[in-house]
Amino acid sequence: MENQEKQGIKLLFSYENKVCAIRVVNPKENIKFTMEKIIEEAKDYSDKLWILPEMDNGGNRIKYYLGRMDDDGKSEILKEKKDGEEQSLFDYGVKEGDKLIIIKRVIAGGR
Repeated sequence: MENQEKQGIKLLFSYENKVCAIRVVNPKENIKFTMEKIIEEAKDYSDKLWILPEMDNGGNRIKYYLGRMDDDGKSEILKEKKDGEEQSLFDYGVKEGDKLIIIKRVIAGGR
């Protein structure tokens, strides 16, 4: 049981001015899977994490992406695929204690 707790890497995720520490069990999993797990965690622990709705007030779908700030302070979305290959946090060199951001994009007409 003690070993399980130490698996993965602990990262800081920022969304809407709230930063939360979340342990990513397998940073070699693809980014899409990792984001799905974070959304799942947020649903289960919305009091501790964030509320990440699937739709906006106008009925448009919302998609969330993992990203990070570059050296110039601009947000960069971590692409799920590069040259057709699934990408992971590991592929982007993300390590213990790094800060990532959750980027929200509304998909107009996504009903």
